[in-house]
Amino acid sequence: MPLGKAIQCLVYLPIFVVLPLFADERSPDVPEWLGEFKKLDEKELANKKEGWYATGLPLIGNDAVNGSGLGINANLFYNGTKNDSSFKYTPYEHLFNIGVYRSNRGTQLNYLAWDAPYFLDTAYRLRAYVGHDSSLYNQYFGVGTESLQPLYFKDRNADGSRIVRNATFSDFENANAYAKNRGLGREFTSTQHYHDYQFETTYGQFALDKTIFQVFRVWGGVEFSKNIVRRYDGRSTEAKEPLTSGKVPAIEDTSKITEDANSGKIIGVNGGNLNYLRAGLAYDTRDYEPDPDRGWLVEYNINKAEKTIGSDFNYLRHFAQIKNFYQPFPKSFEEFVIAQRVALTKIEGNVPFFEYRYLFSIDGPFGALGGQNTLRGYRQERFFGPVIGFYNIELRYRLGSFSLWGQFFQVSIVPFYDVGRVWDKLRQVNALDYKHSRGLGLRLVWDQATVILIDYAYSREDQLFYVDMGHTF
Repeated sequence: MPLGKAIQCLVYLPIFVVLPLFADERSPDVPEWLGEFKKLDEKELANKKEGWYATGLPLIGNDAVNGSGLGINANLFYNGTKNDSSFKYTPYEHLFNIGVYRSNRGTQLNYLAWDAPYFLDTAYRLRAYVGHDSSLYNQYFGVGTESLQPLYFKDRNADGSRIVRNATFSDFENANAYAKNRGLGREFTSTQHYHDYQFETTYGQFALDKTIFQVFRVWGGVEFSKNIVRRYDGRSTEAKEPLTSGKVPAIEDTSKITEDANSGKIIGVNGGNLNYLRAGLAYDTRDYEPDPDRGWLVEYNINKAEKTIGSDFNYLRHFAQIKNFYQPFPKSFEEFVIAQRVALTKIEGNVPFFEYRYLFSIDGPFGALGGQNTLRGYRQERFFGPVIGFYNIELRYRLGSFSLWGQFFQVSIVPFYDVGRVWDKLRQVNALDYKHSRGLGLRLVWDQATVILIDYAYSREDQLFYVDMGHTF
């Protein structure tokens, strides 16, 4: 489905008709900012735990970009007691989340997060998120519409050889693993890392939002980060010899990032400090945020990188999205939910190239097109630019539930479809040349607030497999 049609289909549904007109009877001790639509049904309430409890998932990754890795993603929840007035309405009172991951290709993820909805039984929500990440093989295929070009390669990376177009990523990487022979007596050069760069970041995010009239959330926040970019230009490596395919020493050639920086297309090739101010407004009627069955999230926010608070760059990002969760047959087929999301973002100003790929919503940060959170059949952040749009749809069907060792689990199967693209300017947004991916997922919902995601996705370029915590959206 083209993005323009997706926007129309969602926007023209009665989004703002559902102002806080929830006239259902409610207990007089329930805070007025809690909408009756958030009340858990009797089955969910019966299985909701009291007090503190923990969930966790070993992370086992296997990705052509990041390599094979191991880690852990653990949650510590505090739910309060059934006597608390908000117990029937909130997923938890406090969530502490920690993640640690290491791969054999040098990828490192380390973070600690805290989330407190309705903090101290008020209409305010507090969030904090700190971490340090690094990757040796971030992808860069240009900025904007240039990045949309299909993959192509020359046979054995040899000048004058046959060109293969619309290639898969594995064939593309295999061809570029061959060294280029510059002539008798001259050393081999390599283009294995022509589209790669190393990225390291240390960051802290802090946000506060307030619920107004039960369905609106007004929020603001800040983020501080130190970012380091390293390139492979001139590094010693090994590549395949064109005739024998044996390994030979080689020198990495000039990277795509260096070429684009030298031609004035991009800035920020050495990294820099990025400090943001954020603010936004959201209309949120989701019944249960970690795993919604019904409701809307309609959001607009701005992210401003500002030199007056220590940022090395000055720019502004606009971000708008709509999420909808709908049970088409709530009485006869209540386990079936159609989940949709459509989003559009624009960034302008003095933008370092690596920030085109960084998006932020009221639900947290995520990457640009490609990877688990947007276009799942393409590698992480495969496409990014000044304007990015995408649409996702999932058909979530809950197969059943079971208890094991005192823990309650629900199992869902999730076919999905993703579509999106990037543009250089907002006025270019159209319904042509979108990238598509599709796949099948499994969701294991653990004690209601922890969602374990297992997805297989494919596109014209790739086949990818994901294991993580939380819904894609």
